[in-house]
Amino acid sequence: MSALSDGFRRLYCDATVFEAFSVLHPISFSRVLPFQAQDPVADDARLIAAEEAHLANRNDQTRRDVVEAYFQCGLLPESDADNLKSVIDYFGADFFELMGLVYANAGMFICALRWYRELIAELETQNPNACSDNESVYASVGYCLYSLGLFAEAVAWSKSCIGPRLSADATCQALISYEAQAAGGTLCGIERSGSRTRYTASAIDPAQAQQTSPRLQSAMQSFAPFQEFYIGWISSDAPAPEIKPGGYPFKAELGGGSLPRHKLNLLFATCGQADELIARVFTTEAKRLLFEAAMLEPEADFVRDRIKALA
Repeated sequence: MSALSDGFRRLYCDATVFEAFSVLHPISFSRVLPFQAQDPVADDARLIAAEEAHLANRNDQTRRDVVEAYFQCGLLPESDADNLKSVIDYFGADFFELMGLVYANAGMFICALRWYRELIAELETQNPNACSDNESVYASVGYCLYSLGLFAEAVAWSKSCIGPRLSADATCQALISYEAQAAGGTLCGIERSGSRTRYTASAIDPAQAQQTSPRLQSAMQSFAPFQEFYIGWISSDAPAPEIKPGGYPFKAELGGGSLPRHKLNLLFATCGQADELIARVFTTEAKRLLFEAAMLEPEADFVRDRIKALA
């Protein structure tokens, strides 16, 4: 894209920004750049100057100038810009996440990644374990990679963010669901409190089903050795248990933080990667990816539909 200004190239086309994107997520960002002719950008001299000024000197005034430039370029409605400027003193380094969000909302995902990188660099420099302190920016990176069609990178990034927990959870749920179905019931509910998880399952004969609990707990412990598991059995014709958000010591995972976003990024990116493999007639590998996604989220109809289409 030869039409890009020198200022834009200086701020957004430096590949080294992406090469060292994250010390905690060792994946390649080599395909992020260069910009393609169809990629939307906001190459405005006033906007570039405001962003460079804030990058060089982070303070409330340079943040206000960036927000004003977003408004002038049509990236923010006036009401949103005014609201942001009124609370600008609450922002720190996380203002970079807001900058990324503005660009992601406008479909300028490479530009968004550039600013998400700034916040992640700040988090990981100050605290090596910072990925758990501000999960939303990590989920946003996965979404940008998926939206750019970089499915392999999005899968690798999301798996790195999630770690082994999601796979362990899926395996444990599958084990209990299998036992419950064999006993004429189903998995009814999951509650969590820190490292403890309690499953409620139904069975035609709860007392008999309860005898399988030690074996199930031992099996689940092998997949997640640092977790504690509890299993409660109820009658198949009993109403599903009511989970109270404030219950002690367990509580329902109503939001789950950014884990649902990581999970969605992983599922959609896996499907995208599978579609690419199918187009290249690598059907066996595509099936493997889709079955992996189906195991992580058995209720994902769009995954099961793709598997059925390959049958």
